[in-house]
Amino acid sequence: MQENYQSCELVTVLKELTENLMWMSETDAPIQVFCWKNGGVIPSNEQLLEQTQHSKTTPVEVVEVDQFFAPVVTEQDWFEEEERETAAKYRALLSILREHLTDLKVYRVGAVEIDVYVVGLSEENVIGIATQVVET
Repeated sequence: MQENYQSCELVTVLKELTENLMWMSETDAPIQVFCWKNGGVIPSNEQLLEQTQHSKTTPVEVVEVDQFFAPVVTEQDWFEEEERETAAKYRALLSILREHLTDLKVYRVGAVEIDVYVVGLSEENVIGIATQVVET
């Protein structure tokens, strides 16, 4: 049975799912949960830059949610128990995001040290997770 979370409850669930979960790239980064009051509209690139206090000239790339999560949700043959458990945590996180948010988008902001925002709509709020990836 699918639970129907209110925005505050969803934020709590996402915080529990991301506790001690690090996003892996050339460096490991924590995952933070956010909730923005935005009148039920996914932000434009310009609004996202303003909301996240980036310069208006910072490059923004929008990628598909599946493309972004693919490296962390896909189990490899060589995975040991810890890696399998981590992949399962990411699959649970992605599942909750998909079930309870609409219009999911992934914004990659910047270059080399890239701030990532996975955003979706819940009622009148934009809810999501933020992390950083390093790509040299």
